[in-house]
Amino acid sequence: MNMYPEFISEENRAKIKAEMDAIRLEEEATQGDTLLDKNLARLGDLMISGGEKLRGLSHAARDGSSAKLINKAA
Repeated sequence: MNMYPEFISEENRAKIKAEMDAIRLEEEATQGDTLLDKNLARLGDLMISGGEKLRGLSHAARDGSSAKLINKAA
C-alpha cells in the first residue's frame, strides 16, 4: 500500500502532537499547587506501586514450584 508522503508526514505530526499534549497534561497533573493536588498525586503513586507489587507476587506464585507441580499433575 503506497501512501503519499504528505499523508505520512501529517499522520506523524498528529502522533507527535498527541504525545506532546499527553506529556503536558501529565506535567500539569504532577505539579499541583495545593495540598490536595500533592496528596492525590502521592496516593496515585502509592496505588500504582502497590499494584505492581501485587502483580509481581501473582506472577511469582504462578511460576512457583507448587504451581508447576499442580500443572504437572493435571
